[in-house]
Amino acid sequence: MAAMMLRRALAVLLLLFALAAIASSRAFPFLDDLSDAAKSAITVAGVVCVLAAVRLWLPKTPEQ
Repeated sequence: MAAMMLRRALAVLLLLFALAAIASSRAFPFLDDLSDAAKSAITVAGVVCVLAAVRLWLPKTPEQ
């Protein structure tokens, strides 16, 4: 039970980080100085965090 709570807490942290990364790459004017590649890297990092959070949140199947 404690392992599941730890995984879910980590998933929530990853989701918060992903939300901050994606929102900052789109909304904040101080990031206008960054290149398009850097903005894309921030967005990709946010998407990877979302996928990792979903993987952590969902339980494993018994076959694994």
